[in-house]
Amino acid sequence: MSIPFLAASLIVRDEAVDLPACLASLEGVVDEVHVHDTGSVDGTPEIAAELGATVTVGRWTEDFAAARNAALDGWSALWVLSVDADQRYRGDPRALRAMLAECPADVVEVDVDNEHDELPYTNSATHLFRAGAVCWQGRVHERLVGVDGRPPHTVAAPREAVVLRHGGYARPEVRAAKALRNAELARRALAELTPEDRPLIARTMLDLGRSLIGAGRRQEAAETLETLRELFPGTPEWLQGTDFLARLVLAAGLDEVCLVLVEDLRRAGAGRTYCDWLAAQAVVQLGDVATAERLLAGVSEVVDTGGRRPHPSVLREMRGLVSALAHA
Repeated sequence: MSIPFLAASLIVRDEAVDLPACLASLEGVVDEVHVHDTGSVDGTPEIAAELGATVTVGRWTEDFAAARNAALDGWSALWVLSVDADQRYRGDPRALRAMLAECPADVVEVDVDNEHDELPYTNSATHLFRAGAVCWQGRVHERLVGVDGRPPHTVAAPREAVVLRHGGYARPEVRAAKALRNAELARRALAELTPEDRPLIARTMLDLGRSLIGAGRRQEAAETLETLRELFPGTPEWLQGTDFLARLVLAAGLDEVCLVLVEDLRRAGAGRTYCDWLAAQAVVQLGDVATAERLLAGVSEVVDTGGRRPHPSVLREMRGLVSALAHA
């Protein structure tokens, strides 16, 4: 029996509404679809089977990595596309297969276009991987690691080959509920870690902080991010935590505090144009329109410290606002 070249793997629970469109987007893209259900009560496993997926059933253990690893048990493929029910494939399947056939890496990052009730954005995530070479790690915001525990060789996929459109954050009540769930999982993960697990503690604290922001618990988020900054200076998590904190205080109208954090980001090596983008928003709220206009003049694209890219319309709208204020 031949091993499929590319198979899709999903973990699901109560996804009867979203799953059919997800599986339809994978037709002609993958050779097989494997759906691992973690306790649905809405008929999701039956729908998946009717649509041609191979279905397995397991128990939800409050651990996304454990569920994704369990979803891979008992079958083989050369490459795996890990996708969620609220995601849709876009791209050229032939280009995807050609890229994978020549890929020198074990993991491939994929652009994910996120619909969002507040700020649509694009990020890159490790959704493609060579079966058997890596496994999932982390209760929440799980990531792929080599079977030897080391970071895997990773490359980026071209957008013409694959993009995932993610609609799970389009409704504020759904987005907030998911963020609250993720925050609780991050707290549980922190309670299980030991002082020797410093890199994992830093990543999990960052996960907790960003999840608390999404859940609307801003004071708790600020306290978590400040603790992260105190405990892990000089780390990538410190950099992203400072970025999240700067945006949090900006939204709260604490513009002077935001500008102090922007200078911290500059000294730590964050991108100049991104820092200018953050600073421009703070100074325009302080009434300094001329400085905001000058800062924005050098910004052609916004990319935050984690590689997330807001939709280009966000920059256009900001430019329009500052221009209107300048000529008022």
